[in-house]
Amino acid sequence: MRPSNPLLARNCLAALFFAFAACNSSRAQTTITGDDLRPHISYLAAAEREGRRNDGKVEARDYIVGRFQAAGLSPLFDGSWRQVVPARTEGGGEEGQSGENMGAFVPGTDAVLKDEWIVINAHYDHLGVWRGQVYPGADDNASGVSMLLEVARQISAKPLKRSVAFVAFDFEESLLWGSRWFIGHTPMEVEQIKLSVTADMISRSLGGLGLPTVFLMGAEHSEVVRTTVQETPTPEGLEVAQLGVDMIGTRSDYGPFRDQRIPFLFFSTGEHPDYHTPRDTPERVDCDKAGRVCTLILQLVNTIGDGAESPEWEEPQYQKLEEARAVFRVTEQLMEADESGDITLSSMQRFFVSQVNSKTSYMLRRKRVSDDERKWVARTAQLLLLSVF
Repeated sequence: MRPSNPLLARNCLAALFFAFAACNSSRAQTTITGDDLRPHISYLAAAEREGRRNDGKVEARDYIVGRFQAAGLSPLFDGSWRQVVPARTEGGGEEGQSGENMGAFVPGTDAVLKDEWIVINAHYDHLGVWRGQVYPGADDNASGVSMLLEVARQISAKPLKRSVAFVAFDFEESLLWGSRWFIGHTPMEVEQIKLSVTADMISRSLGGLGLPTVFLMGAEHSEVVRTTVQETPTPEGLEVAQLGVDMIGTRSDYGPFRDQRIPFLFFSTGEHPDYHTPRDTPERVDCDKAGRVCTLILQLVNTIGDGAESPEWEEPQYQKLEEARAVFRVTEQLMEADESGDITLSSMQRFFVSQVNSKTSYMLRRKRVSDDERKWVARTAQLLLLSVF
């Protein structure tokens, strides 16, 4: 039915237009695309960055600070963007050199909750140049740093009730020295950190299998985080596989936060054949997949950052069926890739993968995983990482 009043019709159309624009604006503020990430990855993983060591690391630091400044963030470390990380004295590190963590923050908007912090982080160092070959580190971890920069830009434009810090860690490749130093010298009280979010390698696929999957770990240690993960829609084209972090051990900068019993989330798409090789180049990353992972991270942080309840540490409550489903999917893809000739498994590997696939399939059909079976799933995941990937 047409409105009888032309002015009313125009007003209705105007209202619809502005409502549509507002919806589009809101959606834009909670979406990160591959095009947003690509310039960061291309710069940080360019040959000129020298695998983000030497002068290339200095340039990477300046780039990160420049993006923080352009997005309107504030320096995190007592008025400085940089936290000096001294050289390790017990060995390791980069030939005895000191390093720098880069940090910025967006203050919370709530008079009380602003004293609680979410720390979003990714390491920016990599392996440098070895025997004349540059190790670019596009996935490891220019992809994670691109998440850091884009989530920072979005949250700076629309602050949350809780304060959010953004930290690019140095020396992850040297026994997590940068994040270990940070957690021992935090610019806020450790007790004020309610959640750590780490991204490390979020733009490829485990084993090069073409899985549309991001592995998410850490939710088992907080009911608030776990519920938020369960209730947050997964971006189209992405699969989320929840695992207990005990399945992989300490593999990235979430480790020092976990050791302090700080709730955490760790995102990774897994190791692949180009991991820690000169082939980890910008051309090989899937920026669109990384954008979907970043969108998920942004949505989770937005929800927890504005939520009424603060995450609290608890003993692990594993998502046992989800873990079994993740292992089943990986073994299913391994068998298909072996059959098609994309990969070649040895007879022993083939038997092992087949047995794991069969047993996890049974658990899924039964819709139940016992505590003892969960221990088996965890050991199996560890063996898969060691013996197949």
